[in-house]
Formats: sequence, structure tokens, C-alpha cells
Amino acid sequence: MNQMKSVCFFLHYAPTGNIPLYVLHYLQELIVFFDEVWLASHQNSLKLPENLNKVKLIQVENEGYDFGKFYKCIQTINLKDYSRIACINDSNVLITGLAPVFSWAEKQDTGFWGLIDSNEKPWFSSHTNNYHIQSHFVVFNKPAIELLPDVFKSIDVDKIMKEKDPKRLRRMVINDWEIGLSQFMFVNGIKGEAFFHNNVLQEKYDRKVKNVTFDLYGELIAEGYPLLKRKVILKEMSWKRFFTGRRKLNKIIKQYTLPDRDIEKAIAEIVSNR
Repeated sequence: MNQMKSVCFFLHYAPTGNIPLYVLHYLQELIVFFDEVWLASHQNSLKLPENLNKVKLIQVENEGYDFGKFYKCIQTINLKDYSRIACINDSNVLITGLAPVFSWAEKQDTGFWGLIDSNEKPWFSSHTNNYHIQSHFVVFNKPAIELLPDVFKSIDVDKIMKEKDPKRLRRMVINDWEIGLSQFMFVNGIKGEAFFHNNVLQEKYDRKVKNVTFDLYGELIAEGYPLLKRKVILKEMSWKRFFTGRRKLNKIIKQYTLPDRDIEKAIAEIVSNR
């Protein structure tokens, strides 16, 4: 029998033929924790540096947002060969290491897990229970991997792939994949866990917010959360928040980012390519 492997599919939208510095940082960290790391993009001309020669490129059409990319990636492997499969996207900048996260994950008896959960209920949700593991970083262990084909069968994949209206597509992916994935797993007896809990953070800081990764990002990072959303960076680096936003962001970067990562350069690149 083949020894079980682990694979991470990193989902990337590349508007140009160059891979952003923050994505290269993220990939460099992920190769430590997975036997295989695949960079999935619609671009076929991307080039990786030599220090990332372990990362494989896979071209997938930009349909169905991250769900579409992950679905197509899954079709290329035999699920039975893997004991751990990760779905991670490029919506965040990795500012610290992932060792504490994976050390915690090894101690969990769970079918799937992620960095942070959510109870947010969008107005278009068709679910009674909207609790879910946020899909920008979710890892499936063997029990959940075995259910992935059934998850895809429960979703109208063709409809999502063919949808061209960005707003309708986003709602479909959030409802059917972001929330629907977790709910499908729970209903079928698969336990899910999160490294950080939205409600715990809100209670600790006495703030009622929809998503702590946006509204409590400074507090979240101080607690040990390793990511910073690109949307937060673009908001805080905007002219509207020239003084308060940039000052807060710069303070967090200097205090919490790893010294071997040029996060300031990565952020400048994100802002210039907005």
C-alpha cells in the first residue's frame, strides 16, 4: 500500500504573469507542512523561484471563484491516496509562521479544521444554521476527505461554473460552499474545529462585529492569528485613512511580523497592483 500523503491546493488569481511576493512567502511556509503544494491559477505562464521548486503549478480556468478552482484540482487526484488535503486561497498575507497552527491541529480529533469560524448569516442564506469554518484556510482530514465527493454532489456545480454575474456567483459560492460545506459535514457527523473562535474574541474585546478578521484584525493578530486580509491592507493604506490606518498597520507589522519576511515590500506591491 502507498503511504498516505498530504496536499495543499493554494488557489491564486493572477491578474499578471508575475507571482506576488506575499504569495511566494505563503508558499514557502506551506511546503514545510505538506508533502505536495499545488499553485492553482488560470495563468499558464507563472514562474516559481528555485527555492520553491517543490511547488507544482496547475492551470485551472477562473470559473466559480475558489470553489471552482478547488473542485477542478480535486478531480486531478485520487482522494484515497491522501490523509490531509488543504484548500487555501490568496486573500490573506501570511505575517507570522504556521507552526503553532499545525501543532494545535495535530492534537485535535476532528474531521476538518480551519483558522477561524463564523456565525455570520448573509441575507441570501438558505441555511437555518450558518455556523461554518471560513473557507480561505480549511484542511480536510481523512473522515472529511471521504465525504468530499458527496459534498460536490450536493452542490449544483455546473450552475456555479456557468454563472457570469459576479454578485450572483459570490452569493452562490458563499451559500453553497462557504457555509454549505461545514453544514454538510456537521449533518453527516463530521466534527469541525477552528483555531480561533469569532464569538470568543468578540466577548473578550466586548465588540459585536460581523467578522473579526476585518473589524478586530489588530486584536486578532495580537492573539496569535497568522494572517492579515488583503482587503484590510487596501482599506488601511487608502488615502481616506492616510494617517490612522497606515499608522495602525505599520505598528502591527513592526511588532508581529517575522524578521526574515519583507512584509512592507509585499504590502507596497499589493497596494501598487490594486
